[in-house]
Amino acid sequence: MSELRAASRVLLAWAICASLWDSSVEARSHRKAKAEDVQQAAKLLSDGKAALQAKNSGQAKSLFEDAYRKNPSAEALFQLGKLADSEGRIVAAQDVMRRFLQETAGDEEGPDQKEATRIVQLAGPPSGEVNILGARGAWVLVDEHLVGALPLPTPLLLESGNHRITVELGEQRIEEQVKALPGQTVEMRFNQKTGTVVVSVPPALVLLFDGDFTAEQQKTLLATVSKVVSKDRQVVVPGDKALKLKPQLADCLSSAQCLTELGNVNEALYVLRVRAKRTAKPTQSPTAQSPAAQSEKASWQFAIDVFDPSVGDMAARAVSSCEDCAPEQALGGASGQLGVALGQSASRARGTVQISSSPTGADVFLAGEKVGTTPYKASRFVGELPVELRMLGQPPYAAKLKVEAGQVAQLDAVLTSAMDVPEPEPTMPPPPPKQIRYRTEVLPRPTWRLALGGSLVGIGLLGIGFGASALSVDGEPAVGAPCSDGTTTCKLLFDTAGIGGGLVTVGLLSLAGGIVTMALPGAKRQVQVTTLLGPSSLGLATGFSF
Repeated sequence: MSELRAASRVLLAWAICASLWDSSVEARSHRKAKAEDVQQAAKLLSDGKAALQAKNSGQAKSLFEDAYRKNPSAEALFQLGKLADSEGRIVAAQDVMRRFLQETAGDEEGPDQKEATRIVQLAGPPSGEVNILGARGAWVLVDEHLVGALPLPTPLLLESGNHRITVELGEQRIEEQVKALPGQTVEMRFNQKTGTVVVSVPPALVLLFDGDFTAEQQKTLLATVSKVVSKDRQVVVPGDKALKLKPQLADCLSSAQCLTELGNVNEALYVLRVRAKRTAKPTQSPTAQSPAAQSEKASWQFAIDVFDPSVGDMAARAVSSCEDCAPEQALGGASGQLGVALGQSASRARGTVQISSSPTGADVFLAGEKVGTTPYKASRFVGELPVELRMLGQPPYAAKLKVEAGQVAQLDAVLTSAMDVPEPEPTMPPPPPKQIRYRTEVLPRPTWRLALGGSLVGIGLLGIGFGASALSVDGEPAVGAPCSDGTTTCKLLFDTAGIGGGLVTVGLLSLAGGIVTMALPGAKRQVQVTTLLGPSSLGLATGFSF
């Protein structure tokens, strides 16, 4: 029985390969051109190469596309890829070159194949795939660039973002917009009879690895997870590809806000995080196994978190452990728990939260995580949800919402401004303590000083008068003065300069001393001034201190 099953599998595989080969041959045979078209295409290719060498991209594009329409050969496809590479459209060049390699598979490797391989292996921007289905022989254009004819041997490789896909058959031209996302494959079905396009976007799951994973183990787990979710027509996007759209999110994947943004930007249904912790453990019977098998034995612990970006919260968690296991066995157990966690996530009931505030623009925190500003509306899991609103200059507003399945939990918050808080009743401040004030008072001049000053002034004036009189007669003859012999009258002169000068000097000093003595003010003293308010009198009281 087992031999029959093995034989049937071989026959089935052979049949599939044969059918694929026939379809590939058929796909290439329907493009066979007439001899005159082949000659014209060769001339167009030659002219296009010259234009490309002259860096005339517009002319080269027109010539290469015309050559491809006349004869869709591998050489024309290669030149379209070279044109895209020269224009810096790396992903577009890789898309064309990988189809060129597919069509020339089995041919002797030449310089064109080596150049195509080099371009395909270049590091380019984030990209996704689009599978185009339509009438055989229809031309396919991406953003007005001819890239091939249906059926395409491989899906289109497009740089992440929006693109315009055009399918031409005869005079009919059908266009449709599509968004390419990293690691995802979108399917577009063009119906030439009805002129309609059906776009199918399979749900995506972003897979993040954290912990003791080798590159090979990550690859194995990725394939296993892809197999698990393919039953529900879902695809898995590795974390490194998902982060290419926003590399800055790699530093904050522990927060719900960053996980939500990562899932939304990749339009993912869930974000899966698989954590692994490996503890080496030697086997009990080391002689029974090879050293390589012994080194692989370990204790494994896995934690699988399923995050729902549409809710912004953890949807489910599963834990798996395996004692003394090989990596393949441990990964198999973790993959089984992944299906359980995804099932729990899909079955969780949800409701809607709608929050508004007056004034608007308050920051909304749900379960401690900032999720947006008011007005805010989002889906949340059923249960009690703590809400906090914060706005600069206003006290925080806290409340709890009860989210029920299929219902809208609404909160209309009126934020109280600090200006709206009633002020406390004013209280009279205690009276200030009495302050003692002083003023300076000048006493009258003493009588004795006035008398002394007046005496000095009088003496000074007399001295000045007598001195001046003596000075006025100095050197004058003394008329009638008797001689020394007493017989005749002698001529004598007055010598009063010394006496007069001395009297004037003494007089001036006495006058100055008297004036200063009388002019000096009296003594100063501090006088205390207080105000006395009593029930029977109102006035000023002055106290003196000596």
